[in-house]
Amino acid sequence: MLQLKQRRQVQRQPREINDDGQRDDHNKNEGKDCFRYIEKMTTAQGIVLGSPSYFQDVTAEMKALIDRAGFVGLANGRMHKNKVGAAVSCLRRSGGLHTIETMNHFFLSNELIIAGRAMSVARDKGEVEKDQEGIQTAQTLGQRTAWVMKKLYG
Repeated sequence: MLQLKQRRQVQRQPREINDDGQRDDHNKNEGKDCFRYIEKMTTAQGIVLGSPSYFQDVTAEMKALIDRAGFVGLANGRMHKNKVGAAVSCLRRSGGLHTIETMNHFFLSNELIIAGRAMSVARDKGEVEKDQEGIQTAQTLGQRTAWVMKKLYG
């Protein structure tokens, strides 16, 4: 006979009430935020994307950003072409490499130059600060990204 374990109940975070007395839905500004980030990407010489690994891939918000930024870039004459890209991910046990690859696919399909990647291992908030190797890797990535941009743009 198959025994089922008791499910843990997941508590939802209460939504905040805004000044108008309405519930604040954190996703309602997602599209606006996405296009604000895309606008910053248009003037930047380098793009650093970062995402934790959720279910072995980027978050839904990161996927929405790279999809929208990719289409905007293609529709505007490959406007991201020859910019420098770097990807950063934080993972618990696995999925970090696939998360990095998803962001790298955005870079490659939009003809960016990839400077590298950095990963860190953590589970809870603040644990990433204990991963000294991950911190060093991220710092090295930042230096390499700056070096590549300086070589390309002077």
